[in-house]
Amino acid sequence: MGNPPSHPTFDWKMFRYVPSLAGAIVALVIFSIMTLLHTWQLLKSRQVIMIYVIVGAILEVSGYGARIGSHFNDESWAAFIMGGVFLLTGPLFFAATIYMMLGRTIRLVGGEDVSFIKPRWYTRIFVAADVTTLIIQGLGSSIMGTMQLKLAIAGEKIVIAGLALQVATFIIFLIASTDFHIRMNRKTRASSDASVVGDWKKMLWILYSVSTLVLVRCTFRLIEYAMGNAAYLIAHEWTLYAFDAVPMFLVLILLLVLQPSKYVSQQSEKLEESSDGEMGGVHVE
Repeated sequence: MGNPPSHPTFDWKMFRYVPSLAGAIVALVIFSIMTLLHTWQLLKSRQVIMIYVIVGAILEVSGYGARIGSHFNDESWAAFIMGGVFLLTGPLFFAATIYMMLGRTIRLVGGEDVSFIKPRWYTRIFVAADVTTLIIQGLGSSIMGTMQLKLAIAGEKIVIAGLALQVATFIIFLIASTDFHIRMNRKTRASSDASVVGDWKKMLWILYSVSTLVLVRCTFRLIEYAMGNAAYLIAHEWTLYAFDAVPMFLVLILLLVLQPSKYVSQQSEKLEESSDGEMGGVHVE
């Protein structure tokens, strides 16, 4: 199954180049190594929240594996759909981890009184938006590679809507995080417990760093799709690796080296026992 028929007002193709075999293999190997390292860290730390990072990394591996298939057949509908869906949705699982870590951080530092959103609602609101984005982007990318021109056009618009929602969600999340940071700074300015203060600040700066990388990637993909299938960004493969693969690799590196879960693990058992029920049976926040 190849590209949909051309149209005077809409020029759409699965690929405007032959996907690089070397690039896909290198990316697959790198993300496979990161998946194994994060799995090892999960087994060592037993921080179940990091499972979402592993799922995201596995999707990255699968996405670049599909691009290897596209190298040998750049008109294969299955390989195109798999690569598009997996690479678009993989970072959403990194985002879910970030959202849940903020709620946990606020509870552990005792910042419920200065947060304008209750900690449990950070997870519920932002993860709900993340899941919605996942569904929208997955749906859009899955119907783009068809023989029907109308579906290809509709799929592209759906993906753009999903990416716009993702960018907006991240911007709101960063604003909310910054607001909590400022309010918590005021509360702890006179605190004598320097270790607690330092831990929550370290946690937030890790989240800022990782969030910024994911936001850069999402903004790139939004601009990429908004410019159109025939525009420079989609028509040149190097942009995918520079503005998608590299930022996601850096996200995995930061999460592996800085280990944000260690800053909120000391009191997690107490929180799970004293929580109002949100965490009961689900140890992800």
